[in-house]
Amino acid sequence: MTSFRYSYTRVSRPSEPSLLQFKNQPLLTIGLASNSGQLVKVLSYIDTGSQWCLFSNQYARHLGIKDYKKTNESFPLSGIGGPNANFAYFHDLTLLIFKDTKRLKRDNAIEIQTKIGFVDRDFGFGGILGVYGFLDQFIFKANIPKGYFELTPIFDVES
Repeated sequence: MTSFRYSYTRVSRPSEPSLLQFKNQPLLTIGLASNSGQLVKVLSYIDTGSQWCLFSNQYARHLGIKDYKKTNESFPLSGIGGPNANFAYFHDLTLLIFKDTKRLKRDNAIEIQTKIGFVDRDFGFGGILGVYGFLDQFIFKANIPKGYFELTPIFDVES
């Protein structure tokens, strides 16, 4: 199986207490594509605790979705923010996982047809990559001491 390796993003906050000064974030620039071919690139956080792929509602307009709330599939989200901390509205889109982040082109991406949720309230990143539609398609392997993570598709892809 072919694996794709990405560097962790090291975030430094020197003014914070020592335990909070450095973080290794599993950030990945991905693409979202609509059925009409519109594409946006979004810096996204890989969150193994999230069940869904969720994105800021600002991207919906760029994808040609005039009203992100106009869908038959929506529900309140709970989690670290407590019950009903946010609300998600799901749409059928294509998630593009770029094999090499130095070449963010559609012909360099693994395409996944899935449901993407747009949220009412932003959460600090453009997007969150969760289980349904992302982590259920890859083996995620973290190597924090060496500063990288790997994604291995669970299906055959051409490298």
